[in-house]
Amino acid sequence: MLKMITCSVITFFVAWVTLTVETDSSPAESPIYGLKGASVHLTVESLQPLQIKRITWKLNSTAMVDHTVDINYTDYYSGHKEKTQFDSKDFSLLIKNLNETDQGTYTAVITGTSGADSEKAKYYLHVQEAVAKPIIQMNNSTLDSPEGFCNVSVNCSVRDSWVYYTCDQTQCSQTEPQSWPDVNITVTVYNGNIICTGSNRVSNKTQSEPLGDACKKTPSTSEPLSLWYIWLVVPVIVCLCLVCFGFICFKIHHSRHTRNSEGELGLDGANTEYMVPPTAKRAHPPNTPQVNTVYCTVGHPKELPPGRPPPAHCDDIYSQVKK
Repeated sequence: MLKMITCSVITFFVAWVTLTVETDSSPAESPIYGLKGASVHLTVESLQPLQIKRITWKLNSTAMVDHTVDINYTDYYSGHKEKTQFDSKDFSLLIKNLNETDQGTYTAVITGTSGADSEKAKYYLHVQEAVAKPIIQMNNSTLDSPEGFCNVSVNCSVRDSWVYYTCDQTQCSQTEPQSWPDVNITVTVYNGNIICTGSNRVSNKTQSEPLGDACKKTPSTSEPLSLWYIWLVVPVIVCLCLVCFGFICFKIHHSRHTRNSEGELGLDGANTEYMVPPTAKRAHPPNTPQVNTVYCTVGHPKELPPGRPPPAHCDDIYSQVKK
């Protein structure tokens, strides 16, 4: 009787241990990261093929692949044959051409020879895009002339995420927190160059700019000064040009008016009269009156009536006026 009880206890203990091993609690969910458009490999560790009847890979609660060990047959569920590839040697799963819809919890469920199911691997897949090339913007904040050093404000941005640093020739210090945490951005200085690196779990990109370019720039206060200078000088130049133009027009008008007033032939073909000034005083015969001579030239009209030829010669009229 005692022997029978002992055998029953041992049998129950062995069955309980076996059931406990096969129905072990679910493993902790491990994060895994994949590059968009690339592939990711999900593995299962510490498996004994002789104790496995079947293995099933699931996405969230939906079965993707079912493999029967004893007949070595793999069954792909609808929509997963082109997307996944199962390896019957190590029971791993390859997921190809990743995109955002592939994110989720992947679980490997093992069915033992006793028929009990247990989870042996669990992953949460994150799909990320490749990091864009960083963009660096630098502004000279202060310049230490005796030392030859300058402090430069650096803004490094990767797509919609950015961070601010202050750098000199030896080190960089972060001055403002990063805007978005999806991309890790760091700024360093090496060999006279500002180096900005953007990275995530699947990729990284680096961009560099010479520190000396920013140190040679004048402070930003010089820009408003130059604009003020332009707004002051341009109106003065315009006013000077207008004054010069008005002076030239006045001189031309005054010159024409003076020539017309001195008796020259005008544009309308008017007659011109020449006055001969009296000569120096000289002896005249007694009772001989002093005579002044006036010459008057009669010009032809500017236009002649049609059909009439111009005169062959012109007559000069000489008149002596006695005082």
